[in-house]
Amino acid sequence: MGERRWYARGWSFRPADHAPHGWGRLGAFVDGVYAIAATLLVIELRPPEAEAGELGHALAQLGPEYWAYAIGFLQMVTGWLQTRRLDAWMRGIDHYATLLVLFSVGIYALTPFSTAVLAQALGSNEDLGTAVRLSSGLLFVALVAFVALLHYARVSGLLRDDVRSDARRLYLRNSMLAPVIPVVAFALSYDFPWVGLALLVGLNVLGLLPLESHQPPAGVDRGPMSAGRRRRSARS
Repeated sequence: MGERRWYARGWSFRPADHAPHGWGRLGAFVDGVYAIAATLLVIELRPPEAEAGELGHALAQLGPEYWAYAIGFLQMVTGWLQTRRLDAWMRGIDHYATLLVLFSVGIYALTPFSTAVLAQALGSNEDLGTAVRLSSGLLFVALVAFVALLHYARVSGLLRDDVRSDARRLYLRNSMLAPVIPVVAFALSYDFPWVGLALLVGLNVLGLLPLESHQPPAGVDRGPMSAGRRRRSARS
């Protein structure tokens, strides 16, 4: 074969040519993005301007902001938990998986914006529908990227071998169904925006459920030590 042309030198687009590496700096970047985005959610909560003796009433008027903050923070926590779970389940991460992680996190970083829109829309049924469609669209894109990441990790061998097959099967099945919820919420937002919002909140709550059915890597001691392990450790 002849020598490759200059523009083909140095690039390799086959996943097999990219050796997995640790999450390391990527995990630090992801944590930083989520931390900044969560901080921006709090910044949106500002003390109200109130006459003397009316502060309590003015604070009560901020109910939509409180609810929007709770929903936005719930979504941020759920998104971060999924990346933390993959960090624990994957033996490493390559170039394409890194791009998918960054894309998904980039969409989740828009949560402060969608939350601010939701806070303004809670007083109007029509505006609420618009806000739910915005949140549904963003969440759908983020979930599709995350599903692509999860399945890419499976087919490329990035998932650890000690992850229990039943937990992995359940997670893969749920990941395929998750993007359907924002689509349904988007459709319902035209006539039943509160139902659509409830579906989005329920999906995020579902993401909080524990699914830690794997063992720590060899040589790493994690979690509470059972009585048997304590006795073996003491004898050694």
